Amino acid sequence: MFREGDRIRELSLPSLLTVTGPETNVAAGCTGLGLIQVPRYRVETELATGALVEVLSDFPPSPLPVYILYSHTRQLSPRLRVFIDWAAERYRVSAAS
Repeated sequence: MFREGDRIRELSLPSLLTVTGPETNVAAGCTGLGLIQVPRYRVETELATGALVEVLSDFPPSPLPVYILYSHTRQLSPRLRVFIDWAAERYRVSAAS
């Protein structure tokens, strides 16, 4: 699935490879088995070395939600509270831009 402006476009490809983890997904892309969609931070090294090449950069995937899970039965530590506040603000700003 790719975004074109305000609409989502879904393409059916002639073959499909199913993997069970992110490392296998990246390895499949590096060996030329097809296109992969992964977070950029995960493949920065592969992009820098040329093991992967970015294609379809004009058609980014739809953003995915981010969740922070923590026990509601415990009092939050100040460090965790600061992190949650930072993440909420960071992703709220990203969603608006």
